[in-house]
Amino acid sequence: MTQEFDYVVVGGGTAGSVVAARLSENPDVTVCLLEAGPSDVDDPAILELNRWMALLESGYDWDYLVEPQESGNSFLRHARAKVLGGCSSHNSCIAFWAPAEDLDEWAAMGLPGWSAADVFPLYQRLETNDGEGDHHGRSGPVTIRSVPPRDPAGVALLEACEQAGIPRVQFNSGKTVTHGANWFQINAREDGVRSSASVSYLHPIMGSRPNLEIRTGVRAKRMTFEGTRCTGVEVQTEDLLHSTQIRARREVVLSAGAIDSPKLLMLSGIGPAEHLREVGVDVLVDSPGVGANLQDHPEGLIQWEAAKPMVTDSTQWWEIGIFTTTEEGLDRPDLMFHYGSVPFDLNTLRHGYPTTENGFCLTPNVTRSRSTGTVRLRTRDFRDKPKVDPRYFTDPHDMRVMTYGIRLAREIVAQEAMKEWAGAELAPGPDARSDDEIADYLRKTHNTVYHPSCTVRMGADGDPMAPLDARLRVRGVQGLRVADGSAMPFLVAVNPCITTMAIGEKCADMLAEDA
Repeated sequence: MTQEFDYVVVGGGTAGSVVAARLSENPDVTVCLLEAGPSDVDDPAILELNRWMALLESGYDWDYLVEPQESGNSFLRHARAKVLGGCSSHNSCIAFWAPAEDLDEWAAMGLPGWSAADVFPLYQRLETNDGEGDHHGRSGPVTIRSVPPRDPAGVALLEACEQAGIPRVQFNSGKTVTHGANWFQINAREDGVRSSASVSYLHPIMGSRPNLEIRTGVRAKRMTFEGTRCTGVEVQTEDLLHSTQIRARREVVLSAGAIDSPKLLMLSGIGPAEHLREVGVDVLVDSPGVGANLQDHPEGLIQWEAAKPMVTDSTQWWEIGIFTTTEEGLDRPDLMFHYGSVPFDLNTLRHGYPTTENGFCLTPNVTRSRSTGTVRLRTRDFRDKPKVDPRYFTDPHDMRVMTYGIRLAREIVAQEAMKEWAGAELAPGPDARSDDEIADYLRKTHNTVYHPSCTVRMGADGDPMAPLDARLRVRGVQGLRVADGSAMPFLVAVNPCITTMAIGEKCADMLAEDA
């Protein structure tokens, strides 16, 4: 097998699939894409979007348990995909353009090229969108479509939102929604197959580009260096006993996600020097921001018994979004809900809260969490799972927003439009009324929207906590970039899948420009 390429992309996920596909459009370069998990080709467990919740804690999931939380749910686990397409093959497929205000703030932080004027054209390039407006792309690889209103409880919920003063709005209109609700747009085809990064970018070209080699089941151990130049990646061989090096003549792109990208950097000697020495890794670059600044969208739950039979089929069971602000003057929403047409007792049952097989829920999440955490090595052994410590609710802002969300959810479901659907409130239950009672429930039972990010963030020149520059290059070394959700300077207010694909598009553009 060829062991040297122009570009080596480590991680075939939401961004890595995009980078490899776009780079290999140039027939004069060779590209190797490495993915630790299996292929998703012809695998209905992955491809059929309405089965996505069965992937949690499955063999397709790295399933990272969080460290004990002083203020949050210590049972929580972060699903990280172990399959081609990454989390776009594993999570639900909610498709949002990031708010222009978020992207413009990125640019204002000393990151030229990342404003809304720069990134919105990347959304247009990647999508074929059925939404209204001349701003949408109509010929990109990713199918984005509006969820059809086939769930009668969901129809009633949107009517209840209007009765509660939350209007029906269009998502992905080019204007930021600070107060409104509607059916999601999703990156999924009409036949129910998810339009993941792998389905959209890789499946159509597999076997037709001799300059692109996709290798699945290949686990990276560390990046390799000659001096401070990245020369490739050391991977475990199929016998699980030996190693080999895959070399990059030009650059290596690390796209292993917000938990494994910092892990691989640290195993390669790039990270907080004191921590690396503690676990026995030789320090190549003292980069204190690697593994810092872990951000997420923490998610609460309020659940009801349904008074009528719920739907038995759905695009993905989570089909409606609600946005609002909890204080005056915000230009972006600080609270978002997902509506689920399914019971969701993943974190409530163990605490004795009643459950059901016919229910619905709302999940208030904090769009701009102020609690930040860390990813750290457990040991120097690449096989060991890292320490993931989100430090949920260590900033009181997050609990304030989520508590507001529980109260607002009750107000929505109490409207006349939901009268025929809303049975008993199961969790937290009608006895949880005070802020303290609600907060106690949320700390024990909250989940995550599975959006860890920002652990190898971009930042302005001179920012010691920013491992990456504005062109996604790892500071202190040459020939190495990071392109995935870990590169975000802060997590966007919405579901970040499409923005992560746009990061892949941007990375491929910059590699071509810098070649």
